[in-house]
Amino acid sequence: AGTGNLADLFEGMYIVPESDAAEGLNLADCFSESIYNTKDAVAELDTEEEMLCAFIAFQVNKDIEENPDLQLGVGRYQDVAEATERFGYFKTCVGEVQKVNEEENGWEAEINFFCDLSDEEKAP
Repeated sequence: AGTGNLADLFEGMYIVPESDAAEGLNLADCFSESIYNTKDAVAELDTEEEMLCAFIAFQVNKDIEENPDLQLGVGRYQDVAEATERFGYFKTCVGEVQKVNEEENGWEAEINFFCDLSDEEKAP
């Protein structure tokens, strides 16, 4: 897959999980926060490839290096196995966000640092 210089720039900031969608993915298209940071953008995430692209952007845009003391959630993933596990949590979270936002209840849910956490990690 053609990744261009952007992939080099973001090297070490993401791990691509195991997914059939990874084969045709152009990573250079998957670094912008705009892929997942609005109600409309989240509503459009419906294919495995789109979810994977959003998950990569989610990893790249974690505010870890800039504010390590303020970091919420988990940091960078250790390996493909962890990224694959957390991709499952992310997809579930996207579905929950989409469902809430379809209800038009006066507020919007969004993708945030909880989206790659297990239920156990979210528990107080």
